[in-house]
Amino acid sequence: MASKSKGKSVIVTVSDDALPNIHQLADELGAKGMKVDRVMPVTGVITGSLKASKVSALGKVVGVLSVEEETTAQLPPPDSPVQ
Repeated sequence: MASKSKGKSVIVTVSDDALPNIHQLADELGAKGMKVDRVMPVTGVITGSLKASKVSALGKVVGVLSVEEETTAQLPPPDSPVQ
């Protein structure tokens, strides 16, 4: 249940034109309901989380190139028979 209150983890890619204003763009995404965790100006990426119902609204913000759900991968332990 704790993950439900956190929302979906997302990765927002910023367009080249919006890179000089990436921090203002992060503020705008925050106003749209995103809890911004990291702003990475060099790579043009903003990470954070928000309710699943609001994910599509982020893609309509001027300067946003793409919005993707963050995924994770886990390798088996080194002593596992499957490698």
